[in-house]
Amino acid sequence: MLRRRSTCVWLVPVSAFIVFALSSSIAFAQPTLNPTQAQFTPSADHNNTMPDGTPIVSSYRLDLFLQGASAPFQSNPLGKPTPVNGTITVDLTSIFAGWPVPGTIYVADVAAVGPGGSAPSALSNTFQFGTACSFTVSPLNPSATAAGGAASLGVTAGTGCAWTATSSATWITISSGGSGSGNGTVNYTVAANTATTSRTGTLTVAGQTVTVTQAAACSFTVSPLNPSATAAGGAASIGVTAGSTCNWTATSSATWITISSGGSGTGNGTVNYTVAANTATTSRTGTLTVAGQTVTVTQAAACSFTVSPLNPSATAAGGAASIGVTAGSTCNWTATSSATWITISSGGSGTGNGTVNYTVAANTATTSRTGTLTVAGQTVTVTQAGAPCTFGVSPTTATPGGNGGALTVTVTAQAGCNWTATSGASWLTITSGASGSGNGTVNYTVAVNPASTTRTGALTVAGTAVSVTQDPACTFTVSPLTATPPAAGGAATLTVTSGSGCGWTAVSNNTWITVTSGASGTANGTVGYNVAANSTSSSRTGTLTVAGKTVTLTQPTSLTAPTAPSGLQIKP
Repeated sequence: MLRRRSTCVWLVPVSAFIVFALSSSIAFAQPTLNPTQAQFTPSADHNNTMPDGTPIVSSYRLDLFLQGASAPFQSNPLGKPTPVNGTITVDLTSIFAGWPVPGTIYVADVAAVGPGGSAPSALSNTFQFGTACSFTVSPLNPSATAAGGAASLGVTAGTGCAWTATSSATWITISSGGSGSGNGTVNYTVAANTATTSRTGTLTVAGQTVTVTQAAACSFTVSPLNPSATAAGGAASIGVTAGSTCNWTATSSATWITISSGGSGTGNGTVNYTVAANTATTSRTGTLTVAGQTVTVTQAAACSFTVSPLNPSATAAGGAASIGVTAGSTCNWTATSSATWITISSGGSGTGNGTVNYTVAANTATTSRTGTLTVAGQTVTVTQAGAPCTFGVSPTTATPGGNGGALTVTVTAQAGCNWTATSGASWLTITSGASGSGNGTVNYTVAVNPASTTRTGALTVAGTAVSVTQDPACTFTVSPLTATPPAAGGAATLTVTSGSGCGWTAVSNNTWITVTSGASGTANGTVGYNVAANSTSSSRTGTLTVAGKTVTLTQPTSLTAPTAPSGLQIKP
């Protein structure tokens, strides 16, 4: 960091100088302890502006150094405070929070910052910080039984370091040690937990959070939670595990499940129940509530059926196919079709295992279709392919000139036949007709070929490759390609050299560069442009695009750096 120092000549009486020197030596003999403020005289340019009205000073910055160090270890933006009686005072309590090492000596400077740069003050008086208190609390995560009781926490702290202890839970009471200094003990009592779930509460001890976890009054284990039953039903049981004094009950919410014994108990026990026969062809579920937990009983159906395949496919030409049914020897079933183009030829009903034969009509559409059969209560979905589509693409080759342009491709297809068009080269762009159905047209553009050799690319239209071969385009020379306009700006020109008939354009890519003449031309030509004055705090770079070439302009700045503030003092 470059420091600029101002030299000032003061005319004061010798006696005043001696008094100042003596008082200064006394004031700075020892570092300032535990400072909270910084005070300094603002930059002479605090309220001054540059010719364009921009303030020379936009903010101030406080730099902190270890005594004797050449570079700061921390820089802090201060904004631009308003001076009071010719000085600026800044609160430093947030800046100093946390990082100071007790006993280490520091110094600081304050810099004026503006668009034209920054200027630091002379170093401040030295300052340091005392030792802070620290606390250790143990344990931080104690546990308590459901019955509760007394417990304690230990606090470790430096001599003279004061602390307090408070509870945020009504069921945790501090019995002694609500405050202390240095090492100490906090005694507390936990009330009994009568709930069936555990709970947590917190104490705040010496600024730290202590989390107390208390066990539930009673806990229960129920097994099994998801029993199954056959269609015929019958007797079954559920085991309950609990503490010797923990009471529980068992109830049924299904009319077909009856508790035969064990409707209530204390400690470990057994719930006996019976399941009625299921005469339906579908399974069913019912629940019991045992010791507060839900037991779900699933009972099989009276008859079950397996149908295969459930998702057959058919060709566009259609034809005959079959579906197998697996069932119990006394289980009846039927088969019906919900699609006019699917006809059941045999096996419309049966008992036990059997086969359903059906016929699929030809699909004359170009899109697939689905229809369903209902076999033994299950849905069979038949998917039939659509008739195949054919596509004609014309032309399949193109030879545009080097300067590119717009071209088209024609697609011929049946109604309902979908197709897409994609480009396989970045210089071939599809402008319309990227997708279609039936007959259609694909429009695309070919970019100018800037290379000196022929190039080949392709489009894929309705699955057919369209090959595009393009010869090279015109070549251009632009001079100069770089320039350094003055900070004040001004007018300048560029020359373009090209073959006869080769067209070109010139555009500016920055608002401070304006093309004044020659925005387009053919063959050789001249481009005139104007550069605005640079009123920013640093040099800037902008570009023109002329005949496809990049012209780079680098313009210096004309701003003024601010003067430095002075008289920085770090104060308690």
